[in-house]
Amino acid sequence: MEIKILELQENYARLIVKGEDHTFLNLLQNEILKDDDVIIAKYNIPHPLVGDPELVVKTKSKNPLEVIKEANIRIIKRIDEVLNQI
Repeated sequence: MEIKILELQENYARLIVKGEDHTFLNLLQNEILKDDDVIIAKYNIPHPLVGDPELVVKTKSKNPLEVIKEANIRIIKRIDEVLNQI
């Protein structure tokens, strides 16, 4: 996965997430939206074969990159719990 920051403001981030598709981005979007400070979390894949997925996050006051990082940490924790049960 390669991440490129297209736009970054105090409470807004727009990123390209190369190498990912709906499987991960839908999970990430849903996890980001669990944060009460998040106003918008959405992604767009212009074309599944040639387009790079774009993730947009807007918050009330938190750093959007920190919100994304926290969401990823929660995802990893949940995956670890499932793996430990196997």
